[in-house]
Amino acid sequence: MRPQDKTGIIMKRFIAIGILQARIYGVLLFCLFTFAGCTVQYTKPDGPGGGYPSSGPQLLDTSWRAVEIQGRKASFFPGQKMDAYIVLNRGGRFSGSTGCNNLNGSYTRYAGRISFGSPGTTRMACSPRIMQQERHFLEALRQTASYEMSARRLSLFDGRGRTVMVLIAAR
Repeated sequence: MRPQDKTGIIMKRFIAIGILQARIYGVLLFCLFTFAGCTVQYTKPDGPGGGYPSSGPQLLDTSWRAVEIQGRKASFFPGQKMDAYIVLNRGGRFSGSTGCNNLNGSYTRYAGRISFGSPGTTRMACSPRIMQQERHFLEALRQTASYEMSARRLSLFDGRGRTVMVLIAAR
């Protein structure tokens, strides 16, 4: 056998191994992205009071999921990765999601009154319906002047006392 033939056979084997490895990596990446979804799962904790102390959920450090935004039922649309929610952290900061983009910002709270500073958001594009709900969600936060907690519900009101958003404790 000539040296050129041996080199050709060796090269063909290396190419075959490379193609096989590429296919394996492709399958692994497909599985990773398919099974590692980006959703937030909300579960109802077991036990009396839904896993909260007898006084119910606390305003701070609780994930508050929007169920009504500016008089409209908050929806979960096809293609949406997570619910619209906020978490009020200690120190006057909040974080969450609009259902499309992550958000964070500052808030001030005193004796039943609360206001949100202009939130910073990521800038992903989603379907028109999700983006419309995001605009309503952000506008409701901007309009908020006061709040009221009742059991597992957090209601946000504008300066005239009209409800701009209703949220439920989701943990």
